[in-house]
Amino acid sequence: MDSANAIYRYTNNDASPWVNIPGTATDIAAGADGTAWHVNKNGDIFRYTGDQPS
Repeated sequence: MDSANAIYRYTNNDASPWVNIPGTATDIAAGADGTAWHVNKNGDIFRYTGDQPS
């Protein structure tokens, strides 16, 4: 997450290690299983798995 609340995922690719994903977040957390969760400015909670937000 950057100062504009944009969300990025790590690709483990040296040429382009960080890729922007859709949406914005005010808070981000990771679960023990590696699942990423974020909260948007409206307080809505989202889970991100792979390349498909849900």
